[in-house]
Amino acid sequence: MTAQLPSFEFFRLKVNNGVAIVTIDRPPVNAMSRQVYESLDKLIAYIEGAKDIRSVVLACAEDARAWIGGADLHEFLKLTAETRRDRHEYVEGVTDRFYNLSRPTVAAITKPAIGGGMVFASFSDIVVAADTAFFAMPEVDRGLTGGGGAYFNRLNLPVSFIREMVLTGRRFTAQEMDKAGFINHLLPQEQVLAKAIEIAELIATKSGSAVRAIKQSVNLIDQLGWDEGRAAAHAKSVALVEGPDYKEGISAFLERRKPSYNQ
Repeated sequence: MTAQLPSFEFFRLKVNNGVAIVTIDRPPVNAMSRQVYESLDKLIAYIEGAKDIRSVVLACAEDARAWIGGADLHEFLKLTAETRRDRHEYVEGVTDRFYNLSRPTVAAITKPAIGGGMVFASFSDIVVAADTAFFAMPEVDRGLTGGGGAYFNRLNLPVSFIREMVLTGRRFTAQEMDKAGFINHLLPQEQVLAKAIEIAELIATKSGSAVRAIKQSVNLIDQLGWDEGRAAAHAKSVALVEGPDYKEGISAFLERRKPSYNQ
């Protein structure tokens, strides 16, 4: 009998074939309030401890007006310099935990990704987007910085492209983002979620220990730079040699059969 999944305020969770489909559902635009971040924090902790989850798809409800519509500006009107600093530190902690999630994440972007939506898109491992979506960092039009584009340091995007985004606040079409290399797959809206699940299911068939090590290694190279990150990645590769998936993966290839992974 399948165990009942826990419920999370503002998020729906479904797990199938090793894939967790996480659907953000805070009408109308999925604005990210403090409560939404707290709910996401709990969801991340659950995923990290769930052995049956091997990859994650982040989607929005079909009737949402935005994939993620950025911060809840009603909260911002009440902030002081001190409470703004506290909120920033907490939010940054949650987004970093999402970025460092040991399971690969696939963003299924069917609606606009604005402000914080851009952050979560950029912190995802793979981006599948609708050709009708748009992307924006409109903080400059709200008298804010939005991190000044610092979140995009992890992206292979031209500095001039990032600066235009954060300094103008204008909307960038999915086609512009695809041309810049931000999007892995650009599709009609109705095909996005299926494609994201397809990719996540493929990842879920791989060695979990190898996938986790690869993601951690890529993040370390991104965070520490090439030399330190590469050394850390090699250390993780060495550790895999002692695990069962290492020998199983190689043996299966040599014996021309599908591998049966345990981790």
